[in-house]
Amino acid sequence: MAGWDDLGRIWESSWARLDLAACLIRANRHLEAIPLLDAVRATADRVDSPPLRARVEELAAIARRRGITEEPWRPLTAREFEVARHVAEGLTNAQIAEELTLSPKTVSAHIEHILAKLGATRRTEIAAWVTLVAAGTQAISRG
Repeated sequence: MAGWDDLGRIWESSWARLDLAACLIRANRHLEAIPLLDAVRATADRVDSPPLRARVEELAAIARRRGITEEPWRPLTAREFEVARHVAEGLTNAQIAEELTLSPKTVSAHIEHILAKLGATRRTEIAAWVTLVAAGTQAISRG
């Protein structure tokens, strides 16, 4: 996208952002799509482009239907958060694999990614983080 921006190709840059936003929405990474949609919306308003506006609104509607408002597990993916919840319950990798119908190697890879994303080194830190997220989610829902 920066390449298109550097060349002054607003149209191509905007559609590349929309394509990336669509991919992020399909990957359940809705909050990462918002800044892209906002940037294209601003460009669409600036250049008065109905096709860009229409696509932004279409993607925003899809994201809202899929729960764009809150992703308490951020920075994890939805699947990583699911694994993290099982870690917090004290399950072993083999038990998590059985529960989620994954291979133990896949669970291990998810746990490595979770540790890296959270800046943690132990499973207990994952459990503590899940507890904090769960407490925050309950506070939001009681709102």
